[in-house]
Amino acid sequence: MKDYSIGESLRKVRKEHNLKQKDIAEAIGIDRSTYSFYETGKTNPPIETMCALAKIYNVTIGYLIGKEANNPELRVRANAVSSAVDPIALLNEDEQKLIIYYRLAQENSKKEILDEVIRKCRNDAENKDAEG
Repeated sequence: MKDYSIGESLRKVRKEHNLKQKDIAEAIGIDRSTYSFYETGKTNPPIETMCALAKIYNVTIGYLIGKEANNPELRVRANAVSSAVDPIALLNEDEQKLIIYYRLAQENSKKEILDEVIRKCRNDAENKDAEG
């Protein structure tokens, strides 16, 4: 594995997820310019931010700091064998944001989030049937 700086790793994994700096900054509650400083190496993110970024990108902090071979690149190669299409790439921007915010949620909130999404989808389906 090539040793990456934190900034290089952040940029690489963000691009692999087809996200913009603005999207990530909003998801973790910082200015886009602050996130840009992380990617350019002007500053390093605090550990709390590293934890949030690792969670969003579904990688380890070890990968983000360039010390682990267990990285998304290997998962992408493994997935390529079983699927020719990256399912995340098929999602639109709003769907990707939904996943990011879900990953950021506390474990005890995730069931509530899913229940609410399911409830809204069912209501939409019922309203569509009533109109049709």
